[in-house]
Amino acid sequence: MGRIAVGVAIETSGDVGTVALDDTDPPRVARFTEGLAHGKLLLPSVESLLKDAGLRRPDFVAVGIGPGSYTGLRIGVTVARTLAWTWEIPLLGIHSLTALALNAGWQARPVVTLVDAKQGEAYAAVYRWQGGLPRMVQAPVIGIPDVIRHDLPKEAVWVGDGCKLFGREPTVKDVAPDAIGIVQLARERFLRGERDRIPTVLPLYLRVSEAERRLEARS
Repeated sequence: MGRIAVGVAIETSGDVGTVALDDTDPPRVARFTEGLAHGKLLLPSVESLLKDAGLRRPDFVAVGIGPGSYTGLRIGVTVARTLAWTWEIPLLGIHSLTALALNAGWQARPVVTLVDAKQGEAYAAVYRWQGGLPRMVQAPVIGIPDVIRHDLPKEAVWVGDGCKLFGREPTVKDVAPDAIGIVQLARERFLRGERDRIPTVLPLYLRVSEAERRLEARS
């Protein structure tokens, strides 16, 4: 029996881009590491998954809004917004770190999500599992480990490639934000009747871009 509704999700916050279509369980997924900077493989990946599923369009679009790569997020969010406008279907923006917490699996303790933000910094957020899903209890921040570690719970599950900056082994290894987590979280919101206004779905950068830093330096 098919799903009541089918969603497509895009996650481009990191070095590996993913697209997922949840017409099956587990969802169909496409991964790509090349062409992410210019979005060369993003639309072809969406089109390929829909073709394989025999669908013209999904019922909703979801996108990981970050935090993460400036270029990756800009492209991913732009494509997701364009698809939602073109197909005239709902758009749902999902925090990428929430997908990381979801991919780590159910945990009794708080979950500290850490993603390497380069330049010696990490993106961090804290979650607790409630009602079968991770719920954010500390919003995403960026900083060097010595600054942000004091705000993180000590008795927690730590996950993500940013753990290495803190000199810690991840409690759950080899998990990262991906489109499968994004579409699963978006489905839960979609079935509750939640929708995001397309203009309000924006990348969560946390760090200013190089162009913005140069502009500030000149002012």
